[in-house]
Amino acid sequence: MEHNKLFRREHPYGILRRLRVSVILILLSVLQQILVQPQGILMIISSLGISALYVIAFLFYALSLYSNFKYRIDPKMIHVRSGVFVSKNFHISFDNICTIVFYRDLFSTVFGAERISVDTPSGSRKKFDVSAYSSLTKAKEIRLAGESAALPTKICRPKTMSILLMSAFWSNPVTGIIFIVPIIQNLGKIVGNEVANAVVRGSIDSQWHFWSKFISPVAATLITIILLSWTISMLLCFMRYVRFKSYRLGEYIVIYRGFPGRSITYTKISELASVNIEQSLLMKLLRLKSCTLSVIGSGKLKGDRGMIISASKSDYVYRKMYELTGISAAEKQTLHAAPHSVFSYIYLPLLALLIPFGFSQLHHLLPRLTETCRFLAYISLFVVIWWLIFRIFSYRNAHIGLNQDHLIVCGFRRLTLRKHYIKPDKIQRVEISQSIFQKRSGKCNVRIYVYFDKKKICVVKQLPKDKAEEMLKKFELF
Repeated sequence: MEHNKLFRREHPYGILRRLRVSVILILLSVLQQILVQPQGILMIISSLGISALYVIAFLFYALSLYSNFKYRIDPKMIHVRSGVFVSKNFHISFDNICTIVFYRDLFSTVFGAERISVDTPSGSRKKFDVSAYSSLTKAKEIRLAGESAALPTKICRPKTMSILLMSAFWSNPVTGIIFIVPIIQNLGKIVGNEVANAVVRGSIDSQWHFWSKFISPVAATLITIILLSWTISMLLCFMRYVRFKSYRLGEYIVIYRGFPGRSITYTKISELASVNIEQSLLMKLLRLKSCTLSVIGSGKLKGDRGMIISASKSDYVYRKMYELTGISAAEKQTLHAAPHSVFSYIYLPLLALLIPFGFSQLHHLLPRLTETCRFLAYISLFVVIWWLIFRIFSYRNAHIGLNQDHLIVCGFRRLTLRKHYIKPDKIQRVEISQSIFQKRSGKCNVRIYVYFDKKKICVVKQLPKDKAEEMLKKFELF
């Protein structure tokens, strides 16, 4: 009995988080019945009908989840009890915890709650293995208990302007905005003018005259919506990163960021699957790089919680990476892609050159839309050339290398060049593949699979097969 009394319930705010959107829908339906059609409570329930039964059942289930979720923390382990119809008991040793995240947003702060999430190498499909809300006081006590053993060292704190620029130019919502807005604006003007000049010229009273006047306002409306969405996304990204800092705390790397919400992530250094240097083509032009962490079992952890160094100059990134993780950027041995293999990197962009060529020839079928076809050809040509330049950049940098304790794999994924520093014991699988043509030339493609991710982290193409096998054998990976 005394053992059961040690278990605690999570903060009541957890009920609201489980209900989420359902609370808003329930309140809206009730307010509609009260304000639009004032009625008594019984009449409201009767008018809601089957929906009322659903609401009652859902509320009962949420309350049952809350009342049955209990946890207990002792010096060695976390114990969790949960489940309504099926009882579940979790026992997680602190030695097996690789990531702990303390998070609170504006709403949870108002209710005095903070979410504590724990991740292990189990590879669960959920975002976290265990997540529960605690009071702000209790969460602070847990953090202070862990921080009392060591003092923060090797602090990395970027400037606010750097975070703002990163949010504006390198966040996911911004991708393609630089191209989409001018395309819509110019395309709307060109199509409107062509319809007005070519079609309405035959008949002033034609219905096409209306559509020619309608196209430009539609384009302007789309541009306004896109720019407004981009502005909101940029502000949200900036608030997610502002006050960003990372530092070393004993055996953990701590990432602190966010306003008015706040996220504090503790990542155990011994559980790092890889340390990654990332660089897009735009960042290459500005001579900037960023550094992120990949943790065992945290491939399911979406978002950017693994970033420890924001976009900065190369010397600063490599120096801070060594201070925070102890990994040196120097490479003792490097194997680049075989010479004269650039075609395997650029054949897709070369095939994509058929797209602008097709647009340029489309005016023969649509003579009244000549300017539109020409404009689309120019835009698609610019995009393909950007893609082609990135693939050439990837070819010049693609390689595998050796450090004192790490395998270095540099390849591309989508439109980002990624350089991974991986401990050999964290590698799940190494795959060497050869096509028919590669067998004749003695080249191969190397794919690396790491425990944090179900998919390959990157591919290095056109490496000399014998030299690649010889290098991988030094870490007993082949």
